[in-house]
Amino acid sequence: MRPSAPRDTFEADFTLDDAQAAAADALSTPGAVGVYLWGPVGRGKTWLLDAYFAGAETTAKKRVHFHSFFRDLHAAYFRHGFSIDAAIDDVLSTGDTGVQAELLCFDEFHVHDIDNARLITRMLDALFAREVALVVTSNYAPDDLLPNPLYHPTFVPTIEKLKRNLEVICVDGPVDYRAAGTSGSRFASGSWILESGIDGRTFADLCCAARSTGDYLRLFEETASLTVTEVPPLSTVDEFAAQRFANLVDVAYDRDVRVDFHALVPLDEFAVGCSGLDTDRLVSRLSELGPTSTRAPFDFRRSPSPGT
Repeated sequence: MRPSAPRDTFEADFTLDDAQAAAADALSTPGAVGVYLWGPVGRGKTWLLDAYFAGAETTAKKRVHFHSFFRDLHAAYFRHGFSIDAAIDDVLSTGDTGVQAELLCFDEFHVHDIDNARLITRMLDALFAREVALVVTSNYAPDDLLPNPLYHPTFVPTIEKLKRNLEVICVDGPVDYRAAGTSGSRFASGSWILESGIDGRTFADLCCAARSTGDYLRLFEETASLTVTEVPPLSTVDEFAAQRFANLVDVAYDRDVRVDFHALVPLDEFAVGCSGLDTDRLVSRLSELGPTSTRAPFDFRRSPSPGT
């Protein structure tokens, strides 16, 4: 049984649009299945997840960014001799007490790689067998996970299992609030600059070499800010470098690390000729950089405090 959160958990100093209100209604109603919130970037999915997590009527709960969780799952899987059950026991621990989470909230669930897809399938089987309640956000509809047509058919049984175990809700309001506003976060205090950077790490070093998301997580555990130099137009690099750059920005955004990008083209030209949900999310997040744009006075990434 998925724990509910009181409906007033979702009260804020802004008016929820119809899609957000429908999601809040679902999350404030007890249910036998979890919830899968998906939709375009900047529509408030993470805000809804964070508000729900704060109000969920259980103490045995864990909220994670999917990048971080999957890194920890990989590590636990190897550490426990490739036992998925032991790995799940490890990553479900909610603190020093070792209490296992009965509610797991994933932010930005996605599947791109067939090898990761196999482990995700085993992970979901283990979680559903334990009757762990899942609440998930994603830019992808379940049917669009693992979009590579070469591998997608192999993941369809897992997609169907997701749809049986989670209520799928589309959060597709008319406004990209992330592009419209800033939060005063460290990430948003960064910049996109058309000049050469003397110090820092080059785009080629960070994104053209074989690096995993775990490498970026470790990088941002060790620094409070980063300068990335020689950022080229996205269309001039291969799909692997583009995906690594999207992962780098995702991790910096989630960890709220300031990044100053020294680029070869203006931001509004950076992704010309590129498309896809990861590109949309990347551009939406980069649009928060810099102080010159007109911004709205709220941020859907974090639960607002009353009166703020």
